[in-house]
Amino acid sequence: MLQGLGQIGIIGLVDEATGFQYVRDKLALQDLLDAYLRKELAAWAQRFPEEFYQQIFRLKGWEWKGMRVNRPQVVAHYTNDFVYERIAPGLLTELKSRMPKTPSGNSKGRLHQLFTDDVGHPALSQHLHAVVALMRAARSWEDFRRLINAALPKKGENLEFDLNIDQD
Repeated sequence: MLQGLGQIGIIGLVDEATGFQYVRDKLALQDLLDAYLRKELAAWAQRFPEEFYQQIFRLKGWEWKGMRVNRPQVVAHYTNDFVYERIAPGLLTELKSRMPKTPSGNSKGRLHQLFTDDVGHPALSQHLHAVVALMRAARSWEDFRRLINAALPKKGENLEFDLNIDQD
């Protein structure tokens, strides 16, 4: 055991002396993102439940007209914020960099089409169920923002603390 710990200590010292610990951290993050994401777009399949959008409309006080009606552009921003930025650190940036573009510069597909079947899609599905549950529990948009920031904070960002806690 001491020999093993000694070996790890030596590797750590060499990494520290050469600066490799910074590269190692980036490589580990890239390996994590590669487990979530595929190299090319998969065939489109509906991944976001309709209730996700219904709840956004309810919490914002907007009239829901169904999925066939185009949603306001800000809903894409909310999707990035509540979903992609909270599943794994750097995921949204990596998704955008991997998304193929048309000659006019538009995205060729939806971000979720880059998720892998074995890791990415299950993680997306589990995360969406948690987000929708928080939306159901929220009474207002502000209430939902507070709940999601507490329960599912953005990866790599500082946590918010509620300093107005009643003391008994």
